[in-house]
Amino acid sequence: MSPCLRYRERLPICKQRMHQPAIELDIVYHLADYDETLFVEEDPRIAQAARWIAEQFKHRKFYASIAIVDDATMRQLNAERLGHDWPTDVISFVLDELDGSVEGEVIASAQTASQVCSSAGWSAMDELLLYIVHGLLHVAGMDDIESEDRQAMRLMERECLMAVGLAQAEQHVLRFDSINHSEINE
Repeated sequence: MSPCLRYRERLPICKQRMHQPAIELDIVYHLADYDETLFVEEDPRIAQAARWIAEQFKHRKFYASIAIVDDATMRQLNAERLGHDWPTDVISFVLDELDGSVEGEVIASAQTASQVCSSAGWSAMDELLLYIVHGLLHVAGMDDIESEDRQAMRLMERECLMAVGLAQAEQHVLRFDSINHSEINE
């Protein structure tokens, strides 16, 4: 079954004020079997997280396209773009970076979020938010390949999630590295 566009809205988050970055998010849901009870179309925490990240990295402008997909689509994109033949939680790409402005793409799996969330003890939307924050941090300039960089990224994920109201963020971010995404859907 091919994924279909279920929801699309362009969210201009704020006009640039004196010390706030201009932020624009384009959130698109591409889900073949969309369960509206699991995911909120306009979760304000996504915009809050993007603003928090842009402010931390002192970006004047922060543009992100966020695609919420199912595992079949994620597997295809992961194979095409990264050479990994399995679905994963999130992939991200920096499309343009110039003079304090950054533009990127985040692709997050709603299906993986709904499968993993029960073991994490929070909602599928909370799990999806973690994936989006992780991807936005990559767009903002963070990396998690080296252990030291990964620790710094986990700290930023935790701080961002706590800033948008997830009090239990610390325990869930810590378990993020232990998930083997290549085995989730086998």
